[in-house]
Amino acid sequence: MRTGLAARWLTANLALGLLGGCVSLAPDEPTAPSAPGGITAEQPPAPDETEFAIPAAVRDLVSRARESSGAGKHEQAAAFLERALRIAPHNAVLWQNLAVVRYRQGQYAQAENLALKSISLAGDNSNLKQQDWELVGVARELQGDEAGARQARTRAADSARAGARP
Repeated sequence: MRTGLAARWLTANLALGLLGGCVSLAPDEPTAPSAPGGITAEQPPAPDETEFAIPAAVRDLVSRARESSGAGKHEQAAAFLERALRIAPHNAVLWQNLAVVRYRQGQYAQAENLALKSISLAGDNSNLKQQDWELVGVARELQGDEAGARQARTRAADSARAGARP
């Protein structure tokens, strides 16, 4: 029963525009996902941080992934994201996007691992970490790991509190 609620919760959050084309990718403005795994490509906070700059090819691949996923072509979306990750392997948002695609394919263990990779690369981005931990929690719950799901929900709440601090 709890698993059904968690799955419906995550599905509802994902349906709010994630991977569905509602997130824009303005090349010069920072963007952030509104819920776990939104296909976005964050720009760096300072223009001189070129190691984190998002190349045009990555933005194009992200756009194609968003379109593919929105059309239900999740394997094609995953292929685009994997290509983007070969170009920008340290982009936590790309890892999160791939985690959501794998979640949508029912590959919960892989979705969990990809979200954990995103967390490891998220730095001080508490919003991204919160979203990733929420995804990890649902993926663990769907795999029957109730204790792990509780732990992930706690970490999500911790990340939310960290992001709320001034």
